[in-house]
Amino acid sequence: MYQLDHQQIDFILSDLQQRGIRTESLRLNLLDHICILIEENLEENGDFHQYYTTVLPKFYNQELRELEEEAHLLMAMQRGHLLLTRNQFFLLLFAVLIGPFITYDLVWMINAAPAIGWSIPSEIWVGTLVFALYPLLVLLVLFFTPEKFDPLIPRGSKVLLGLRPFIRILPMDIAR
Repeated sequence: MYQLDHQQIDFILSDLQQRGIRTESLRLNLLDHICILIEENLEENGDFHQYYTTVLPKFYNQELRELEEEAHLLMAMQRGHLLLTRNQFFLLLFAVLIGPFITYDLVWMINAAPAIGWSIPSEIWVGTLVFALYPLLVLLVLFFTPEKFDPLIPRGSKVLLGLRPFIRILPMDIAR
């Protein structure tokens, strides 16, 4: 069984920090896992640096700092943030921006229908169309923007709602 010395442990710590792991608790957890893997699997006379370069990619897909971003995302979700898919976010926006107008029409129909019939007069329809049309058009443009035009909220991404920041768009590679 291989035994790491203090210089090798310091090397791993500094390398983790250089690769983008800024949170100390995460860096120490990674250090612990990497040290265990090295000490259990490396031969007594094995090459530490060569084996370290083969162990490290097991923790990430593209870059090690992905772990840092994912840890921050998980911590944000624990603090009461809400993680929505792109479609859920647009459905929520539709309900908040357009829903009151539709609800107003439905309530008016329920209350006034016995007296004047089930037809909605033009005053109600015009108010709904005028005040709901602009938010609806903005939502449609945001939702149907093609990928080639670099949309504000790309397909496959997620939206994190909270206090700080209020809205955060998470790209596809982070949102997995």
